[in-house]
Amino acid sequence: MKLCMRLALCAWLTACGSGPAPPGTPPEPSSPSVPVRLPAVTPFPVASPCARPHYEGYEHSLLQMGCGELLEPGRATWTVSGDTVVLRFPTGKPGPRGPELVSNWPPRNRPPWLGHMVNRVVILADGGIRVEFRNAAPDIARLFADPRLAGVPLPAVEEGDVRDAIDANAGRIVTRHDASIEYARSLGRSVDLVAYDRLYLVAFAGRADDAAAEALRDEVGIGWIGMGATLARRLPSLRWATVAGTYGPGAASAPGETVAAPGTTGSGAPPPPTVSYPEDDPAARQIAERMVSLGLPGGRLAATIAELTGSGERMVVRPVPAGGDGWERTDVAAVYAVYAGPVHPRSLYAEVFDRLRGWEVGDGRGIPTVLLIGEAASFGIEPAPARLP
Repeated sequence: MKLCMRLALCAWLTACGSGPAPPGTPPEPSSPSVPVRLPAVTPFPVASPCARPHYEGYEHSLLQMGCGELLEPGRATWTVSGDTVVLRFPTGKPGPRGPELVSNWPPRNRPPWLGHMVNRVVILADGGIRVEFRNAAPDIARLFADPRLAGVPLPAVEEGDVRDAIDANAGRIVTRHDASIEYARSLGRSVDLVAYDRLYLVAFAGRADDAAAEALRDEVGIGWIGMGATLARRLPSLRWATVAGTYGPGAASAPGETVAAPGTTGSGAPPPPTVSYPEDDPAARQIAERMVSLGLPGGRLAATIAELTGSGERMVVRPVPAGGDGWERTDVAAVYAVYAGPVHPRSLYAEVFDRLRGWEVGDGRGIPTVLLIGEAASFGIEPAPARLP
């Protein structure tokens, strides 16, 4: 083999996290180098060498998403037959299985089960599990890559400002609070990425041209990323058009149809249209404020926002208290977050619209327009090392 070809091969192997074995090393047992695409018969028993890294808590996932969004074994292997998925647990893999795992799964009317009808769950004699779906979604085994089905709690995330806790040096803290993350870095603390685990989106009462809506999404998303701590935000890994086109109820209403205008009180001047957001979520507030700013008359994206909201009036942001009633008649747009990660697209679609329940669009039969803005990460902050006496 020519030297240049050998060098190219070596560089390719190194990029995939593998390389030639040292002299004298016995050869590894042969195994397929590419995962089996779904529906799978039997996946290969080890993860591919170029699988994406999995962060804290994700090592417990039953299945995992690897290179090219292909499914790979995690704690379990799987087979798919029609509408049935069977999970098997190789010996030596730690973590709950069998009845212990099933008892830790979320209720079937909660994420990530939303959108998936389960007929029956059977616990097999060897601790494996058979899940029988009713009209299973494409790539249904991907559902079991969701860490919420691992049966092991994900790291608890501290909400809000944790700089006092960092100063107290009480222990490891997991947070999404941008100022706290940057503060810990300024102190020289060890700060490591746990996961991109929160997906922010905005739902609108109306519709606009797809290209114009995408331009608005990019404008808001790129600016929003820059408002967070370094490497704490990124653009979404899923495209809503693909998700809705595959798992939605059909084509949404065409641009130009009548949409809801902000409600009135029946006397005096009508209240201004509002963009709602959870009041305890600064990242959601930033998106809401940016939408209001871009919707001001005369802006280059004002016409797009007017179409999406069904109103050309000046908007204001409306904070929604934790545990509050949610939607108001004045809301023409709503910003909120759902779980992010290796979720099944149908689970995402169902969770988004479950959160929109009670928000009437137009005559009550309309479908809101959803723009995925970006994902936010949680970070683990280690305590300062103890000083030697």
